[in-house]
Amino acid sequence: MQLSKLDDHRTLQDKAAYVHEVVRQRFPCIDRIAIAKYDQVTDTLRTFIGSMEADNPLKLHEAKLSEVPSLLYLAKNRETRVVNDLGVFADRNTTHSKQILAKGFQSSYTIPLFSDGQFIGMLFFNSFQRAAFDDSNLTYLDMIAHLMTGLMAAELTQISTLRGALKTATQFTHHRDPETGMHLERMARYSQLIAWRLGATHAIDDEFADRIFQHAPLHDVGKIAIPDRILLKPGPLSVEEFAEMKTHTTRGREIIDAMMVNFNIRNHKDIVMIRNIVAHHHESIDGNGYPDGLAGKDIPIEARIVAVADVFDALTSERPYKKAWSNAQAFAELERMSHFKLDPDCVAVLLGALDKILEIQSGFMD
Repeated sequence: MQLSKLDDHRTLQDKAAYVHEVVRQRFPCIDRIAIAKYDQVTDTLRTFIGSMEADNPLKLHEAKLSEVPSLLYLAKNRETRVVNDLGVFADRNTTHSKQILAKGFQSSYTIPLFSDGQFIGMLFFNSFQRAAFDDSNLTYLDMIAHLMTGLMAAELTQISTLRGALKTATQFTHHRDPETGMHLERMARYSQLIAWRLGATHAIDDEFADRIFQHAPLHDVGKIAIPDRILLKPGPLSVEEFAEMKTHTTRGREIIDAMMVNFNIRNHKDIVMIRNIVAHHHESIDGNGYPDGLAGKDIPIEARIVAVADVFDALTSERPYKKAWSNAQAFAELERMSHFKLDPDCVAVLLGALDKILEIQSGFMD
């Protein structure tokens, strides 16, 4: 195995694909490696990465761990599971079982993943052959599981370190700015929800949706550099003051660039996504936004997603200067803004996800 293929410049998706190539050289019957990531806050398992990128049987899917007894048992008891005839799940009315069987997989090996004692996800090996897993390969696959755990833990630690530093910075901003910490939690989840709903039509995968969830709360980090006389001004800003307020996008980009160096974050996709979110979440589809006057599809999709999530939560949240709007009122305003400011596709999928919106609002109230 070439360790250079597992360096920090590659995404976890790329690393998983390479590990799968190595495994298949020894055991050709292993046709898929996939990881579902666990969100402890919401008790949710979400598809995360899979080695069959072009023909993945399961993507942008989630389930409450508590509602999947077989996987919950493995996580609680730290046990692995071999199923050498997936036909036993033919009668199960679950999306996961249906799609895995429809793809033609015949057997599986499932391993819960832990880092520092915390359950972080599930690793799945699948084969198109029946009875593909036995003593001849399980020991080797257990070793691969340890490797994948290390790669995933390193990824989570790196992002957690950066996000922790930036979260501290944004908390300083929010001591000065009348938005709440729950605003960041909600808008991150709205961003992830929009990304998931756009997945089929915009070539968005699980890793992208997870990254936008991680990075969306950093959108206003540049407000740290905006003086109180502007940030906290109760009335309308003057032309000069608004011009300075708008610099929070470019100043935020400068802060991100500095932190990337200071924290040695080298993953190209993280750098690009964070910079795009921070710099471009105030662009408008008609080209009249800032800082660069980008229009339409020239605005990075992650920035278009975060813009809709941010505006929606701002509308539906109470502030010292306004009452919270109802979801219906906010929907009408988003629809109006979709004709000149907000991406209409992003608006449409959010407006079609009221059930998920209500779940987020009830789980992350101020």
